[in-house]
Amino acid sequence: MFEWISENSQILNTAANFLMLAIWAVYLQLLWSSFRRERRPRLLITRGIRSDMDARCLVTNMSRDTVFIRSIIVRLETAQGELRFPVTELEDIQSSGGAKDIKQQTRQGPLESGAMRDIGSFSAIITHVLDYKGPDDPPGPHNNWDGLKCFTIYIIGVYGPDDVSIGAKRTYDVVHEEDGRQLSPRTIDAEQIRSRRERKQIEGMLEEDL
Repeated sequence: MFEWISENSQILNTAANFLMLAIWAVYLQLLWSSFRRERRPRLLITRGIRSDMDARCLVTNMSRDTVFIRSIIVRLETAQGELRFPVTELEDIQSSGGAKDIKQQTRQGPLESGAMRDIGSFSAIITHVLDYKGPDDPPGPHNNWDGLKCFTIYIIGVYGPDDVSIGAKRTYDVVHEEDGRQLSPRTIDAEQIRSRRERKQIEGMLEEDL
């Protein structure tokens, strides 16, 4: 046995070195994966208190660091087509500056790690979009609740020193019942916007809504 080991010592040393190199490669890969997972931004979009349109829309930052929320966009699907509009600024505050706290005038701003923000009821958010009357969007059949099928909420922000936008989205179906309209989320959790294609899409949405 010892004679065989002595005769094949060079081969055994080479194999041992390759094995050690493989172990270190796996270890470094695990460390890198753990680091990327910790640095990866994650936003939650949930409903609180109720399950109907008067439920509160809650945004929670589960990222390691602070996320600056710079835009909230809602896309409606109605019987007459799609309607999209930013709801970042609050509509119930007069432009005269009646509210002293900036947080009472806008949904924009930093959201610390582990913090949750109530951005208003779903009914108020949807009404904000339905009531929009721009030059290219005169009041029409799509500006009412009856034809509303579903809606998607986009939370778009900036994370740390990154130059690209990050975000999350979640779609809710609107179930019309005799006792009112109920919310039915399509997914268990909010979908995180991380791919290059999706980031380009939200950048385009931001540019269109400037």
